[in-house]
Amino acid sequence: MVERAKSSKPRESKSVGKARKTQAPPAASKPRGDKPARKADSVARDLLRRITKGELQLGAVLPKEAELATDYGVNRGVIREAIKLLEVHRLVEPVRRRGTIVLDPLRSMSPEVLLVLLVPRPGDVDLAVLSGFLEVRAKLDADMTAAAAQRRSKQDVETLRAKVNRLSTLIDEPREYIASVHELTLTLARCACNPVYEMLAAFNSRVTAELEQSLVATRPPSAEHVEGIRILIELVAAGDVDGARQAVVGFHRWAIPRIMASAALASGKPLSLVMSDLNQS
Repeated sequence: MVERAKSSKPRESKSVGKARKTQAPPAASKPRGDKPARKADSVARDLLRRITKGELQLGAVLPKEAELATDYGVNRGVIREAIKLLEVHRLVEPVRRRGTIVLDPLRSMSPEVLLVLLVPRPGDVDLAVLSGFLEVRAKLDADMTAAAAQRRSKQDVETLRAKVNRLSTLIDEPREYIASVHELTLTLARCACNPVYEMLAAFNSRVTAELEQSLVATRPPSAEHVEGIRILIELVAAGDVDGARQAVVGFHRWAIPRIMASAALASGKPLSLVMSDLNQS
């Protein structure tokens, strides 16, 4: 028998419920561009978080629309829209005569699931998930860059060099610098002539942006960073497949413990423990 998932939010009086209707759910964060989040998006993100954290368990039935509407201080139309968003991400499934069943979040192919696993709430980074993500990203980056060194065209090389030159002018403008690094990474992915690499690079840029919103330093602007990228691009330009691969492997070996330390600090881990982890790298 399928159990109906109970809401973990406390019941409120009608007057309190009405007051809450002017507020977004606590887990909602503003999308990039500082535009206010839609109510349905905010509710969907909070439900997504509760599913990934096991508060709404695999195989359970979501609470009824009326109950969720009361909990979140919104109307049932907002709840229906939020549940539709969860269906798109393959997190729930409507079953006739039973209700809306919670699915396994780890079997969803949606990037939204990983984003919420990684940053359940603004400023709260799950270090175990981040470590796993960085491990996979390092391997994919090395393979992608090696493929780019093997398949790049003359025009690709000119484009990459132009983007590196632009980076050197943005060191004092962190937002523009980070955006340009993302664009350069996407260009490098296109050089690999594999659309899957391009999709993964775009997803990585989105994850990185989410981390930066949580004050995790992933690519701090510096002349040294620009020079490292320039060396890598010249290896790609020269068609040095092994050299390009080893350069990326070395960069990630250096960068991963520092990103982890930054994430730990952003999440409130004691500085002494952070420095201890960094020194061991």
